[in-house]
Amino acid sequence: MLNIDKEHYIDTIIYSIDNIMREVKNELRNKIESLNIGVTSEQFVVLDTISCFDDMYQQKLSEIIMKDKSNTNRILKVLEQKGFIKKEFGKVNNRLVYFLKITPQGQKIVDKTIPKMKQFITDIFTNINNNEIEILHNLSDKFQSDLIKNSGLANLDKI
Repeated sequence: MLNIDKEHYIDTIIYSIDNIMREVKNELRNKIESLNIGVTSEQFVVLDTISCFDDMYQQKLSEIIMKDKSNTNRILKVLEQKGFIKKEFGKVNNRLVYFLKITPQGQKIVDKTIPKMKQFITDIFTNINNNEIEILHNLSDKFQSDLIKNSGLANLDKI
């Protein structure tokens, strides 16, 4: 087991990952603000995510962007008021839901911003090559799989 001999949380890989993500989010927030595109970094992530799916609805979006329903709803309301997204009725598992659709105005923001975000990400990984990034993706997948598997076992103990 990794980091089992670490005495303190700040010495673990979990702390390192958390710290990296905090810094990346801060840099992303700063980058989006500097572009003056009319949305926050959170709103941009939502727009970009909606643009990737034809069947996006709030619960699915909340899971993908890792935000609770109330935060997701708040972001969606702002984007809808700005005319960047629209809601259309549909069904998922025989339940009525609002499908989230990006408007042409919202798509323009995504299309204008994506090349700058790709450059931003490229700039972050100047000391990491493509092979190392692939290894990082694989390790991330394994970590997530173990986390899901082990959290499932923890939930079985509570039954």
